[in-house]
Amino acid sequence: MTRTLHVIDQPTEVGEALILRLSVDSARDDARHNADAKHAWLLIGGEAIRDTAYAAGLDDSDFCLVPRPAGLHLLFPQANRQARERMGRARRVVCWTEGAAEIASLLGCAKVTRRCEQATLCSFAKRLIDAASDNTATIASHQRAPLRERWAVNEDSLVVALLSDHFDSVDSSAALLAMVFTHEVLRAGQSERSDVRLLCHPHAKRRIDAATLSEQLHFPDLLVQDAGLSAPWSVLAGCDVALAPDPGAAGLSLLWANAMGVPIVAPVDGRQPGLSELQQVVASRSCSPKHLAHTLTQWIQSKTFAHAE
Repeated sequence: MTRTLHVIDQPTEVGEALILRLSVDSARDDARHNADAKHAWLLIGGEAIRDTAYAAGLDDSDFCLVPRPAGLHLLFPQANRQARERMGRARRVVCWTEGAAEIASLLGCAKVTRRCEQATLCSFAKRLIDAASDNTATIASHQRAPLRERWAVNEDSLVVALLSDHFDSVDSSAALLAMVFTHEVLRAGQSERSDVRLLCHPHAKRRIDAATLSEQLHFPDLLVQDAGLSAPWSVLAGCDVALAPDPGAAGLSLLWANAMGVPIVAPVDGRQPGLSELQQVVASRSCSPKHLAHTLTQWIQSKTFAHAE
């Protein structure tokens, strides 16, 4: 019986290789500590991801390669028979990106480990992502400048990543309002770093409302959109802090931010057990824009003051 099934798509070439390598290494470590441990991989894509799997030490019996689902997959379910069988034999299915989670759901899997209370308590997921911190830290110094150039953001600007593994569940308009409050407080206090930007996914909930609000309040550059947030390790290097108004919807993105040393502003009320285990959480009283802005402002001011000293 397959106990753990890893679903991996191809968000980025670097991310794909990183996740595969780390998942294989952690699976071997798991097997050393647990004789009953079984791992398998469901790889979404073509020959490129197959070659990456071989390079990571997998053979054909370890993984199932399926193309990206399209409309024909719904008409001809036999095309996914092998993938469905593997999912049926798995005790847990771990998806490392939003795209992988959507594909697993499309293929009929109901066991996906995504939400924060599951993901942060999954020792295998934590060990895997914690192990990635050294790799991502090495890449981070090279990624920051190109990312900010892509976003048209200066080095002095503070980029706040809106974390969510389910982009349609976190209100980007409310998050943007928190950025407006933060900007105004910092500017009134004549902070040397008052230029803040919100980085969100192009498919974020109320993203159009957020863009309209940005224009109406005369902050046209406040909102930055990047689909790379679906693979958080690929963009967090360009961010200064992360925002998680709904930790339950942030899922594995919380673990990636924590592993990469990015502080996470999130409401903490004792009902999210996984947050207490993360070292980078900056607690907010609630998820309201004003409370998030207050917490974010205090964090920025403390960093600015320390930098000035």
